[in-house]
Amino acid sequence: MSGSLDDPEFSYAAVIWKAISNVLTKIITAPFRALGTALGVKGEHLEAIAFDPGSARLLPPEREKLVQVADILSKRTQLTLAIPASFNEAADGTALRRRALRSEVAGRAGIALAPNEEPGPIDASDRAVRVALREQFAQRFGKAELDKEMAAAEQAASAPAQDAAGAAKLGPLQRVRRAAQGEPQVADLTHFYDQLEQRLEAGQALPPEALQRLGEQRATTIVETLVASGVAAEQASAKAAKPVEGSDKSVPVTLELSAR
Repeated sequence: MSGSLDDPEFSYAAVIWKAISNVLTKIITAPFRALGTALGVKGEHLEAIAFDPGSARLLPPEREKLVQVADILSKRTQLTLAIPASFNEAADGTALRRRALRSEVAGRAGIALAPNEEPGPIDASDRAVRVALREQFAQRFGKAELDKEMAAAEQAASAPAQDAAGAAKLGPLQRVRRAAQGEPQVADLTHFYDQLEQRLEAGQALPPEALQRLGEQRATTIVETLVASGVAAEQASAKAAKPVEGSDKSVPVTLELSAR
């Protein structure tokens, strides 16, 4: 509080109310920080738990944050926590489509994945993967569309700038091999298969409930982690699915604190 006692406009009530208002504002806008300060617990940045796009796996720094949240809840048993089943349509949708495509391509290429194993990035240096990409593209968009992509790749590779760099030159045996394998007549196949992958990923279908289910998995993961850290089951509960803002690097789940 600050003010001059000599000021005729000075009012104890106004100053005290301003101080109380400031405290209440801090509690409302950053409840975990306020509680942490009162309880001697680090309360900074505990309001939201961040997940990788497309994932419900709890990252180690976020797990540590939940341990601190559990400490706060265990010291204030009248508090309850609601965890919305949060998802971001853009970031999570992109990640889920990418994972689904990678799984389908791996299956076509004969790459066995263990249960719950994450498929790795598509490796176009593997011939079986390249065949799988072309088959997947032709099945989804048609053989004529695949031929158009191949013609575009060959045209781009034969541009003067590419010829000057020698990037588009193929020997007779390489040309025969490319034709026999159903691949475009270009020395570097990287861009061609990148284009196929991008178009396949953009058009990859997802189950209607995929995003909501991901959000629910995140909420369940947070609740289970809190309970495992000593929080009473009735103090933490999951809420309905909720779209939130996010980025291509993380999607936050904002914890909602209340008193019972």
